[in-house]
Amino acid sequence: MGAHLSSRLRGAETDRALLAKVARSYYLDAGSKVEIADSLGISRFRVARLLERALAEGVVQITINDDGLDDPVLSAELGEYLGLDECLVVRCYGDPDQVRAQVGGAAASLLSATLGEDEVLGLTWGRTLTATTSQLTSLPRCTVVQLTGSVSGELGSSPIEIVRQASQRAGGAVYPIFSPLFVDDALTAESLRQHPGIKLALDFFDEVTTAVMSVGSWDPQISQVPEVIPEADVRRARERGCVADIAGILIGADGKLVDPAFQERCVSISYAQLDAIPRVIAVASDAGKADAIRAVTCAGLVSSLVVDHGLAEALLAGERA
Repeated sequence: MGAHLSSRLRGAETDRALLAKVARSYYLDAGSKVEIADSLGISRFRVARLLERALAEGVVQITINDDGLDDPVLSAELGEYLGLDECLVVRCYGDPDQVRAQVGGAAASLLSATLGEDEVLGLTWGRTLTATTSQLTSLPRCTVVQLTGSVSGELGSSPIEIVRQASQRAGGAVYPIFSPLFVDDALTAESLRQHPGIKLALDFFDEVTTAVMSVGSWDPQISQVPEVIPEADVRRARERGCVADIAGILIGADGKLVDPAFQERCVSISYAQLDAIPRVIAVASDAGKADAIRAVTCAGLVSSLVVDHGLAEALLAGERA
């Protein structure tokens, strides 16, 4: 009995070795099925069956390394659906940080390749924009403007750090805003807006030619904004149907402002000023942001989009159904 079992084990090993030999000859040595068949003294049909088994039994494992590559078909479909001037969908895999890095890398490449000399570049804040600016290798000489005050959180993802990194690549003038994004009352916000250092940046808002933005989702909550504004403001915004924020602007599903009075307490670009910028690139990852992206594109606040394929598929799901 022991000898019979040993014989069976040797037979299985021999069989697996044959699968491996055929697979190596075909996939690594680029041999044709006819050549492999002739070398082993078997038919090419058996070679084909052995290759199928090698895949099915895990002797061969094929990995396609398309992380961070654009998907032109999905990009065109999503761009047409949302009515965008340009759309870039990136094939992304891994954990949220890895996906964010892949989307940010694609956005950095797009910006470096398409931004013109002497443009005025406006930037907000967020982890995706941090991933974008940290991967910028070069920019044409341009002016960089911070479009919002700061929210509490990590310094690395603050708008001040983001404009600093971008300005180092661009080599032009930079206009940061050393102010919080939200304050308690409109009078304080207006006082901050009139501060000479802050006003210098705000005066450039109407000159911005390209803006790069992150988009926050309120349902599900994938945004820092609800975490840093007073609970009463959060509750009122939700009651009025807030689904997204962009540059601190709270947007409903219909693309309209949900609380104009709240925006008067913000030190940031206004809805009308954002709407007037010729090119606004939204950079986002996470399928949970689908409703938020629909809202800002419905508003016409975004002309360009860079997203991961999971978010693109979520955006197209309803249209395809």
